[in-house]
Amino acid sequence: MKSKNKEEKKILRDMCTRCGTCCMKGGPVLHNQDKKILVSGYVGYHHLVTIRKDELAFNPLKNRIEPSETELIKIKGKGNDWSCYFYNVKESSCIIYENRFLECRLLKCWDNSDLISIIGRDTLMRKDIINRDDPILSIIETHEKECPFNEINNLLYALPQEKNKSKLLVKLKDYVNKDITIRSYALSELGLKSEFEPFIFGRPLFKILSAYGISVHMSKDILRWYLPEPEDPLSGISEIKQKGRET
Repeated sequence: MKSKNKEEKKILRDMCTRCGTCCMKGGPVLHNQDKKILVSGYVGYHHLVTIRKDELAFNPLKNRIEPSETELIKIKGKGNDWSCYFYNVKESSCIIYENRFLECRLLKCWDNSDLISIIGRDTLMRKDIINRDDPILSIIETHEKECPFNEINNLLYALPQEKNKSKLLVKLKDYVNKDITIRSYALSELGLKSEFEPFIFGRPLFKILSAYGISVHMSKDILRWYLPEPEDPLSGISEIKQKGRET
């Protein structure tokens, strides 16, 4: 006799039940068609986060996490969670539903063909939604040159296999310091609002490192590093002095 579970037929549906699963998995990536939502003021820079080229990100087409092939703009999450900023958990609803983004309009969990057809196509980049004469663009360019994710990835990939980690860690810490210095300059000298920072520069490098097994904690002017190999002489705490900023 077949078990009860095997006898149960798969329930098919053709409408949203507002379970919130898709929203809690993360906000949408923005496309050119979404610019009108930004221009209309329903969503601002403080709601956005940039996934930089080569930064680790989930690829829905391959169903895996891998370096992003291009820069992407996403709706940020809540706190340390990727759950969409505009998802109202209590009401199980979207607070900007009438002005939701392209990916949200096309998303049907029972049939993802429409959504898949536009993934990676006509996506927005920072330069597409920042005024051409804004001085922050040159700072973004400097940040990309000084903190290239492909080189950072190479160091991170090599770190577990490297017996003498000192040289790699010095280079990695140098990138972290550059990342912090450029962000600090934009905040103090250009008057960049802190809530715009995730959009302008993406997530701080020292926070991203946790995905690679390196725990980094910020406390006022000190970064404390915890490496994943407790038996390694370089594990424990390594400190980086930071000039005048806490993130």
